[in-house]
Amino acid sequence: MHLSILASDLDGTLAEHGHVASATWQALRKAKQAQKTLILVTGRSLATFAPDGPFAEVFDAIVAENGAVIYLPRQDSVILPFGRLQQGLLERLLALPIPLEHGMALVATHVPHDQPIIEVLRECGGGASIEYNLGSVMVLPQGATKGTGLAFVLRELGLSLHNVVACGDAENDLSLLQASELAVAVANATPELKATADLVLDKPSGAGMRQLLGQLIDGTLPARPMRPERQLALGYQLGQQPFHLDPWHLVDRVWSIGGASGSGKSWLAGLLAEELIAQGYQVVVIDPEGDYRSLAALPHTMLVGSQNSHQQRVGDAITLCEYGNANLIVDLSSMEQEARNDYLERLLRELLDLRIRRSRPHWILLDEIQQSYPAWKSPYTGTVQALMAGGGVAMVSYRPSLIARPLLEAVQVWAITNTTTPEDLALFDELLGNTPNWAHTRMQIPALPRGHAYLADLGPTPMHGAASEHNIIFRTGLRRMPHIRHLHKYVTVPLPRNKWFVFRDETGTMHGTAANLAEFRLLIGRVPIATLEYHLYRNDFAYWLTDSLHDAELSRQMRKIVHRKVKGPGLRDELEAIIAARYDELATML
Repeated sequence: MHLSILASDLDGTLAEHGHVASATWQALRKAKQAQKTLILVTGRSLATFAPDGPFAEVFDAIVAENGAVIYLPRQDSVILPFGRLQQGLLERLLALPIPLEHGMALVATHVPHDQPIIEVLRECGGGASIEYNLGSVMVLPQGATKGTGLAFVLRELGLSLHNVVACGDAENDLSLLQASELAVAVANATPELKATADLVLDKPSGAGMRQLLGQLIDGTLPARPMRPERQLALGYQLGQQPFHLDPWHLVDRVWSIGGASGSGKSWLAGLLAEELIAQGYQVVVIDPEGDYRSLAALPHTMLVGSQNSHQQRVGDAITLCEYGNANLIVDLSSMEQEARNDYLERLLRELLDLRIRRSRPHWILLDEIQQSYPAWKSPYTGTVQALMAGGGVAMVSYRPSLIARPLLEAVQVWAITNTTTPEDLALFDELLGNTPNWAHTRMQIPALPRGHAYLADLGPTPMHGAASEHNIIFRTGLRRMPHIRHLHKYVTVPLPRNKWFVFRDETGTMHGTAANLAEFRLLIGRVPIATLEYHLYRNDFAYWLTDSLHDAELSRQMRKIVHRKVKGPGLRDELEAIIAARYDELATML
């Protein structure tokens, strides 16, 4: 399970009446022995915790003073990521005739003494934020919350918020829970916090935390509820209802995507990668044929390994992944098979080590895996098997029956596109024969239209919470980036004649044809403006870009011009600008 970090509040969560029970300390130490990262996130001042005390011994980091002060025990270093309160403001606050606690970065009191503080902040023009917590009032440097403090310390440790389980009990824990992958509230938490949490424990404070720690260690944490902002949009089921998936079904499981060449399996694999990257998960794509190079245009994503890349060494790739937090598209298409296999084995070993130390990358896609790990080389699959043991691995193959058997046996989710190969269908009969309605589904697979897939989950819980189904046929959705395999055709090589764009005016007079994006770009600058207006406002441009060139992004930009009702000479200028920008962007990927 990818959840490997616990970020916990102290008072009311780990501690009850200011005291952490010995059984809770034992549970924390057991989690530490299980290689879990423990981070304390508290409103207490740092002076509460002795450098040689039990908190510094057990926790990998202490986020104190409601996120404003960071203590790293191993380095014995203190960081104030948001600075201190302005000196003039601090002096005004400390001069107030109210009870105050002054920490390294915060000033604290309790209700009803917040009113004089609010008045001082008003007079000083702000410069600080106020947090309330069960009657306590904390004045903090701007930007300091438990959530932002946690995010800062994770960056310092080289870790990801997507691996965090966070637990709290009160108002000031809200930002902590919102920043985490799994938000947990103890049974004694406030109603507001419980409403935010993904999971509410059965027991209060320390007893509840011991329950949570046991589940974290055993990998038995329950599934979180599906929420719109967390869903991966994969397309539509046959009834036209949207098909969404929780990212956990990818980052915690082993997938195999199989089907004939041209059936849409690489499109689906690229769609999964795009959706995970958009959600902030770290992705590494092993690309032996250069089919996924276009993904390098996505934010925080880099192309490595290819002849046109400066990062060809394994060590360089791992450095980018570990310290740059980059997604990697590892293009091996320029390598001979023997060199490719050697590079891949070294890279996967380093990625396995990185996962052990940092719990990322969250998802690794191995395209055309039968080339490097075929059935007759099963003794050399140990590294891939070790990666699969932690989930977050997907294999892609046009001939699944050629993949090494130990890897096939590790698969938990099958995504199958159209195939008529007898050996592959026999493999699916063997592995999926006991799944519901398999006999009926088996008959459909050879007739699946391009872009459709059958999804079979061999796990105990269904993939799709709304449908509560283990087995689904769906049509894949649009991609953010064009599939690189057809990119040369998209830009400069003529499309089939029946896919050309024919420029006409409203009388039917023809003004030219475009067989690709380059010709389309040229003619946009030459045909009469009346012809441009005629096609644009009939949505002809948008439909052609989507249906023939599969460029949803450029089509979307066309529709934006329609909505703004641009006409006349300014229309040609806008069309030329967006097409030229898109052309240049795509040309860099060739």
